[in-house]
This record gives sequence, C-alpha cells and structure tokens, in this order.
Amino acid sequence: MSSSGRSKELAKLLSSGSDPFQSCEGYSTDVMLDELCGPTSDGDGSTSLADLDGIFKSAIETLQAHRDVISTKLVELDKQNRKFAAKFHESLREPEKLLHLITAEMDELEDRFTKVSSSAVVIGDRLAIIDKEKNRARDTDELLEAILLLNTPSTAPVKSTNKLYNTLKDPHRVHEAIVIVGKLRDFADELTSPATKVAVQEIHRLNQALESSLLQGFDDAQDQELRGVASAHDLGTMRENATSLVAHGCKDIVADRFVWNVMKEKLTKHAQFLRADSSPTEQDHADAPTCDECLQDLDSLVAKIRAICKSQFVVIQSVFSAAIAPSIREILVERLCHDPAFGLLSHLERLLGRDGMADKEYVAALRAAYEKCCGLVQAIGMLPLETPAETDRMQTFLTAQLQVLFGGHRQRYVQIEQDLLHQSLDQTLGLIKWPAIPSGKNKYKLKDQAARESTTTIKGGAAPPSTNPSAAHTLTSPGSTTAITSPREMTPVHAKPEPPNLFYQMLLPISMDDTIPRKFGQALKESTARCDVVLRNSELRVELMARLYALYCHAFGDEYLGKIANLSHELVQEPLLCLDSASNFFIVLKSLIGHVSLLDSQYKAVVAPYLAQTPTQHTICMEGKRKTMEKLEGLIAYGLQKTFQAVEKSLVALFTNGLDKGDFLGNKQVQTQSRACTQVVQYLATVFSHASAALDDAGGAANRTLFVSNLSATFKDTYIAHLQKFKFDADGACLLLTDLAMYRAAFRVCRHPAIDDNFDLLHAVANIYALPRESLVGYVSEGLQQALGKTTLHALIRRRWDYNVNGDKIPI
Repeated sequence: MSSSGRSKELAKLLSSGSDPFQSCEGYSTDVMLDELCGPTSDGDGSTSLADLDGIFKSAIETLQAHRDVISTKLVELDKQNRKFAAKFHESLREPEKLLHLITAEMDELEDRFTKVSSSAVVIGDRLAIIDKEKNRARDTDELLEAILLLNTPSTAPVKSTNKLYNTLKDPHRVHEAIVIVGKLRDFADELTSPATKVAVQEIHRLNQALESSLLQGFDDAQDQELRGVASAHDLGTMRENATSLVAHGCKDIVADRFVWNVMKEKLTKHAQFLRADSSPTEQDHADAPTCDECLQDLDSLVAKIRAICKSQFVVIQSVFSAAIAPSIREILVERLCHDPAFGLLSHLERLLGRDGMADKEYVAALRAAYEKCCGLVQAIGMLPLETPAETDRMQTFLTAQLQVLFGGHRQRYVQIEQDLLHQSLDQTLGLIKWPAIPSGKNKYKLKDQAARESTTTIKGGAAPPSTNPSAAHTLTSPGSTTAITSPREMTPVHAKPEPPNLFYQMLLPISMDDTIPRKFGQALKESTARCDVVLRNSELRVELMARLYALYCHAFGDEYLGKIANLSHELVQEPLLCLDSASNFFIVLKSLIGHVSLLDSQYKAVVAPYLAQTPTQHTICMEGKRKTMEKLEGLIAYGLQKTFQAVEKSLVALFTNGLDKGDFLGNKQVQTQSRACTQVVQYLATVFSHASAALDDAGGAANRTLFVSNLSATFKDTYIAHLQKFKFDADGACLLLTDLAMYRAAFRVCRHPAIDDNFDLLHAVANIYALPRESLVGYVSEGLQQALGKTTLHALIRRRWDYNVNGDKIPI
C-alpha cells in the first residue's frame, strides 16, 4: 500500500500542489504522521520498522518530486511576471511624459499670475494716488472757492453751494467749522497776493471767533461743574470743545483756561474768605501776620488743594483724552503749588520770609510747613488714576514740585541747623561751673599728711583705707538734683585740720553728672530729627547728618570730656598733690570713661540709621569720632603718667614718715609688720580699688593688669631706694620679709609674671640681710648683681649690721 494511500492528509498535501485551484485548508501535519505511523487498514495491528522506513522513504520521494514540480512552476511564473512588469513600465512612460508637460505649463501659468498680481497692485496704488490727488484737487478747489467767497466784501450778500463756506457761516456747526478754518489757515499762510488780503483777514477773524466761541462754551460748562450743578450734557460739552481745541493746536490755551477757571473759582474765593474771616485787629496787622496765623492759613490751603485735586482729577479724566490728561493734571498741580498770588509758594514766602524771624522759629516753621506739604503730596499721589504708570508719573512729578518749593529754603536750613546745634551745645557747656585752675603753694604737703597718718595709725591701730579729704561732704552738680554722698559718711573719721580740696569737690560732681551728657545727646537727637523731616529724600540730609555729628563730637568729646580730662590732671600734680590724689583721679576717670562710650552709642542710635546707604559719610563720621577718641586717650594716658609720679611720691612720703632708722635693728616682734607697711597697704588697697573700677570699664582686666604691673615696677624701684637708708640685722630682715609678703598680697588684685618677678627680686634683696655671712658670697654671685647692678648691690650689702665688722669678707 502506498504512503499516499495510507494517509489522507498526505494525499491532500500532494493534490494541493498539483491543482492550483485546490486549497490546502484543513491540512494537519500531526494527523498525517499519525496516519503514516499507525496500523494499516487491514486491522492486523502490527507494523515493523522496515515497513515504517519504506513508508517514510516513499513519502519523502513523493514530496521531493512534488517540490521539483512546484519549483518548475515557480520559475515559469517568475518569467511571466518579469514579462508583464516590462510591459507595465513601458505603458507608464507616456503618462509620465504627459505629467511633466502639464507641470511645466502650470509653473508658467503661476509666473504669469504673479506678474498679473504685481501689475494689479501697482495699478491699485496708482489708482489710490490718483484718487487721493483727485480728492485733494477737489478739496483744494473747494478751499479756493471758499477763499474767493471769503474775499468778497462783507457788505455784499453771498449765496453759494460751497459746503465749506456754508459750514463756516453756520453757528451750529462750530466743531466742523474750526476744522475747516484750520485748513484754510494753513492754506492762507501760503497766499502772498494782495488780492486775497481780505480773505486772509477773514480767515484769521473766523479762527479767533471760533476759538473764542469754543472757549466760552468750555468756560460756561466748567462753571456749572465748579459750582456743583453740572449735568452730563455740560461734561459732554467740555469734552467736545476741549477735543476740538486740542485738535486745532490750542492745547496750551485750553489747559491754561481750565486751570485758571479752577484757581479763580476755588482759590481766589478761598483767599477772600480767609481775609473776611480775620478779625479787625488781625486786618490791622495784616502786613505782619504771626507764625501761628500763617500756619493756620497754610493748613486751610492744603486742605483746599487736596479737595481740588480729588475732584478735578476725576473731571480731567472724563473731559480730556488719555494722551493729554496727565499733562493737564501736572499743570493744575504746578499752578496750585507755584501760583505767586494764591498757591502754596505765596503762603510759604509769607510764612518763612518774615523780617526779624529767629533761626529757631524759622526752622520750626519750615519743619511744620514741610510736613504739611509732604502730607499733601502723599494724599495727591494716592488718588486713583487710569494706570499704575500714570500714578508713578504723578508721584515723581509731585516729588519734583516739593523740591522746587523748598529747594532754596533747604539750602538755607543746612547752615541754620548747624548754627542751632552749635548754639545749643554752647548753652549746655555754659551751664557748667568749671573749677578754677589751682595756683599757689601746696596746702596738702605729702610729708605732713603722711606724718599725721602715721600718728593716727599709732593711736588707733590699723586705720581704714585713705580717701579724699573732702569725702565726708555731700556733693551736688550745678546741673543735677542728684546728691553724691561719699561712702565714708557711714564711717567715723578723724577731723583733719587742713582745708577741704574744693577743686576736687567741684570737679567730681561735674564728672559724675549725667544730665549734661543727656543734654548734649538730646540736642543732637533734636537736630537729626528736624534734619530727617526737612531734608527727606534729599542728598543734603546725609551730608548734614555728618556735619551735625562732627559738631557733637567736638563739643561733647573735645570741649566737655577733654576739659574734664585736662582738669583731672591737676589732681595728681602740684599744688593739689596729696595722698588721695591717685584715688581722686581714678574716681573722676571712671565717670569720664562712662561718658566716652556715649560717642559711639549716640552715633549708632541717632545718626547711623540715616547713613546706612552712604558709606562715604559713614567713613567721615567714623574718622571724626576716631580723632576725638585719640585726643581723649592721649589726655588719659598723660593723666596716668602723672598718677604714677603721684603714687611714687606718696610711697616715698609714707615710707619716710612710717619708719624709724632703728626699726630693723633689735626688733624682736618679727611676726608683726612695720607701721609703714600698714599705711602703704591701706594706701595701695584704696588706689587699686578705684583704679580697677575705672580701668575695668575702659578695657577690661587687661588695662588693670597693665597698670598694676607697671606700678609694681615703680614700687620695686622706690622700695629698693628706700631700703638703702636703714641698717638690717637678722630680726630686721624677718620684719622686712613680713612686710614684703604684705606688699605682695596687696598687689595680688591681678596676676602677672612681671609682678611676681619684681617681688621675687625684692625678696632676694631681703635675703641679703637674712642669710648668714658665710652663705652670702654664693647667693650674691647667682645673678643678683646682674639684676641690681654692682653699685646698688654694694649699697644694699653695706646696710647689713655686720658689714663694718668683717666688710672685707663680704665680696661683691
């Protein structure tokens, strides 16, 4: 049985290739394989591998033969397709040629249409020009005909169909007539023939008559509006007449007429009302009104101008076109401000130009007037306008008008304000009763005073810290109601026979008084406040601020604080030199330093906010303040130098009067300090207390440390020189070491290596007397000679009690 007979699906596949009209639908490869591999139709159910192999070979051969047939058919079909394609392409060549021909003809037609269109445009332009020339010729003909009719003597009656002429003669067509007159006027300006003289005169007459008619109609309608009885027809009349006049070139005329009508109706009647409202006495003195009267009149005028602008801005917006309304508003505002008879300028001159006006009154009046005008400008600038751009333009214009109004007065004010501040500062300085510079002999001799202190110490034991001889008095400043009471009022003191230090009594309350610095600061604050108002938005403000601060620095820093610093020098030099001089100086210095900080605080609080955006003026102020501070620092440094000298002299006096020559020989009470030590420690404690209070305020602990370390060097040199006056044994050396321990403790108000070095050296000197003679040789050679010098060291060694006994055995 053949393979195709065993498989219907295979037969179906083979038949589809042989018959081109038979489809291969329903063919399944899986079914074909099942049929070929399945049992035969005889039903024995057995199929060997050989049978299967034969079946597959037969099927494969059949399929190969079928493929060959199909390939042959495909080759034939390909040949046929190529043949048909060649014929098809051949048939397309003619239509393609025809298409190219049609395209070329279309391009040619497009070029022709373009040329025709261009020609049509040119023809249209020429026709428009011709039409325009035709209309111009017709208009010219009508104008010439109208001019000929106008050239006819006015006595002869004229009847014509000329529209221009009839319009000119029609009193109800004024707006059309003024347009025609404008054309005739331009045309008549070119007519130079004497034959047309009558026509030219008539044209000018008609022009004047029509302008006057329109202005009169405008005036009548505006009068109704100003009296508050205007109707929509009146506003329409104003708008139509204004539009015609502006188009005719009479913008300035109609603007001036509008503004003048407002001024005449509003301000002139307002001025008459003010004059009528004044009393007979005021009318008798009308030539010299008071400042208050002028300010009242200005208040009334400002309120009136504000009301005028509020109402008339609305009228301007409805009557005039948007193109010219801003300029009309500006003209109105300018006239209201600068009218010589009724505007703000006249009232300002009346207020600020009065004869015999004091500077202070002038500045007060100027400030009040400027504030009122600033309020007016701000109110006008806030009125609603058409656009934000118009609002900005109006605000800029108002600022310029304010500058014009007050420009001259501002220039004058700059110098007056400086004079006022200078006068105020001078008046403040005049309130101070400065003490007279002392002269003559010293009533407070240090030697006598130290002797009395020594006597007091012997009788009463340890005395309290020394203070100024006038400390028990209650001190008051001439400019202050605050009493300054010394702390020693609560401590019983021994009456002193010497007269009180009146110079210190007068200087101390002056330095401690806060009212004078406040007056200086208040004067600067008032001046800058006036300057901020009068010179607002002006470049002069920052310049004047810098000048005012310079005046303040000179008066407060140089004249006031500098004077206190100079007078404080008298406390630490002859003829006022006493044990309390250094303490008195530091008490005054503390108050002085407290006032110095006001230079900076006043600048930051009063001046700096106005100079934040002007670094140049800020630098000028800082430089002026720096120079003032340097002067004060120089005066304080000179006072400190004098103070060191005063302390040195006081120490010498205390050492001299507090020690006897035998105090360091045979003294068995080695645990007690000497009388001089008690006095010096009390003296130093008082000085350090006041110095610390003053110097800590100036720059913190650094200044105090520097002062104490320098004073320790002075103390060291003074004490070494003083020791060369005494003889020392072992007990006296112990007393000396005890004194030095007390002195070192007194100087421990601060710690510094220089202080320790100075007292280490003094202890080394004390050891010269405490050490036995055998140990002295090695001790002296260990650098003490280099620190003291050979001459000083020799002088100190000679003060040993045993120097004369075995002087040759103590080498130097």
